[in-house]
Amino acid sequence: MALLFGLFALVAQGCDDSSGSGGSSSDSTSATCPDRIAAELPGGHGAELVQAFRTKNKQITLCRTTPGTLYYYGEFSDGREPGIAMKARTTSKGYEARNGEYRYVVHGGVVTVYQSGRRIGEEDLTPDPSPT
Repeated sequence: MALLFGLFALVAQGCDDSSGSGGSSSDSTSATCPDRIAAELPGGHGAELVQAFRTKNKQITLCRTTPGTLYYYGEFSDGREPGIAMKARTTSKGYEARNGEYRYVVHGGVVTVYQSGRRIGEEDLTPDPSPT
């Protein structure tokens, strides 16, 4: 559990305060969720890739399992730490995932990270049509 919160603290520290456009939040793809990520999701076998994005040093992959649960999988692009899967939901503007006191909001070409309701970072997103 400490590793889980530690990773999110590192993710938040790595966020900058820039904003911009890039990426959309529509569920427009029917590709398969990468096997290594699907293996980390409860009921992930056969999961569908919903959207994937990159920031300057992170990858965010949204996959929907066969039972219909949406997951946000966040990880450092260089693989320095294991990624973390968390349940997500579709919002009117994009996606939202929560992990304890942390909330991740994807919309308008950015991911914004909140801790206990306070914004602690924001990063530009670039769509990644073929995440690995």
